[in-house]
Amino acid sequence: MLVDDDPHIVKALTEHIDWPSLGLSIVGTASNGLDALDLFHRMHPDLVMTDVYLPGMTGLEITQTLRRDHPHLPIIILSGYDEFENARAAMRWGVNHFLLKPAEVEEIESVLREVLLEQDVRERHERLERTYKQEVGRVLPYLRKQFLHELLTTRYRPEELLKERMDYIGIHMSSQARAISLQLNRPVFLTRMKERDWQLLRYGAADIIQETVKEHAARMNDLVEIVDYSDQVFVLLLLGDTEDKDQLEDILPLVERMMDQIFTYLKIEVSAGIGRSKSHPCEVIDSYLESREAVETAEFQGGSRIYHYEASENTEASVTDYSLLLRQWSEAWTDIRPDLAEEVWHHIRLLLKEGNCVGIQGVQVVVVSLFDTLIHSWNRLHPMLPPPLAMSDFLREIQSKYALHDLVSWMDRIICNWLEQIRKEMGEKKSNKLIEQVKQYVELHYAEEISFEAIAKGLFVHPKYLSQLFKRVTGENFVSYLNGYRIQRALELLQSGHYMVYEVSEMTGFRNATYFSQVFKMLTGKSPSEVG
Repeated sequence: MLVDDDPHIVKALTEHIDWPSLGLSIVGTASNGLDALDLFHRMHPDLVMTDVYLPGMTGLEITQTLRRDHPHLPIIILSGYDEFENARAAMRWGVNHFLLKPAEVEEIESVLREVLLEQDVRERHERLERTYKQEVGRVLPYLRKQFLHELLTTRYRPEELLKERMDYIGIHMSSQARAISLQLNRPVFLTRMKERDWQLLRYGAADIIQETVKEHAARMNDLVEIVDYSDQVFVLLLLGDTEDKDQLEDILPLVERMMDQIFTYLKIEVSAGIGRSKSHPCEVIDSYLESREAVETAEFQGGSRIYHYEASENTEASVTDYSLLLRQWSEAWTDIRPDLAEEVWHHIRLLLKEGNCVGIQGVQVVVVSLFDTLIHSWNRLHPMLPPPLAMSDFLREIQSKYALHDLVSWMDRIICNWLEQIRKEMGEKKSNKLIEQVKQYVELHYAEEISFEAIAKGLFVHPKYLSQLFKRVTGENFVSYLNGYRIQRALELLQSGHYMVYEVSEMTGFRNATYFSQVFKMLTGKSPSEVG
């Protein structure tokens, strides 16, 4: 249903949007709010697209009225006014799509497709909830579920797996057995949701796995058993006599379809690990343990991935392999050498991206060590200022990074921002605030005994950092600058003809007249007496 008081807009939407390709048709149009409500109650449309400002009743008031009796009705606001309050009010009433006129046809059609997908997902969730209430407790006979679970957790001897028992519960005694683990990667926002909501999604995943197996059962040479192993893990058991290569050709498309369906409808990524084929069901436990190792590798590599145990065997290296690079990283920040730090991080990043570490926990150990060095460096250089990112926030954020790519990219952004800030501080010229403050201090206190460490302390920075920054900005070290400034002042005093050499020496901060003369001649090419 289209609602807009501008007939040109209604005509454009009617003629230019490819409604049939979207599976939609326009059941009616209205040019004011009251007519829109009357039309809705007569036609019961599945979707409403409305303007905000309408005669009789605004689009937001229409939305509010419809939402009372139809909380899940998709509503799209198409407005010519870019007003924050309108958008906020629309969101408050469950409108997630607020388009500004004039909107491109492609943009409108994209939003319509998104709305339809959301509607499809919601209806699927409702079906799953209805099915869940009806079927919970009756998924598989208890004995069959128990035995399949035991195969993954108990190391049986061949003679303990009696053929009569397996036949009784419908398990074929085959010569080949393989386990495939499917890990539901529960995101952070799902860990905070109500347990019932998560269980509903999890039940939806189980439903997709079962439906997919049923669809492919006729084309499979081996029997596929599904084991609901734990809160986030399902295991597929392949029992049959198919050769190893043919078995994988059968099962891989099946697993890929499961993963795609779960992500499409439930927005949950799945990592899959494939264990090696074993010669007897009593060895399924070994194949299962191999599949779990492969899952850890798949999860570590990020995204929805399928990993074979054989491929994961060679991916791990010890965190100690990073010890030399981590030491170089620490030294680079101790010496305040951002170029060296960037080079070291480049090498570490390449190793991390290749997966050369002991799983995701190993990568976390490495990046925590890197960040700990950054924090120590910041506290040393800026003792009175909080760091850009606190360690507590860093540790909390790192727990949400489940995939290698996400974790390394996130750490790369942190380090690049840190390096940029340090380079900015060390690379600014005359306008550098810290250096200007040092120069101002010299102007005011050049006649006194000056301690560079005291200046740094007064500016709340580390002396070594201030020293390197001063040289980077001015092109000379502090002692040279101080002597140059004092000699310049001394030259002015001597040329005035009012003071003796020893007096000028004391007036410009030189407590030793001989040393004053030496510095004076070195910088001016003349002795103080020649000038005076």
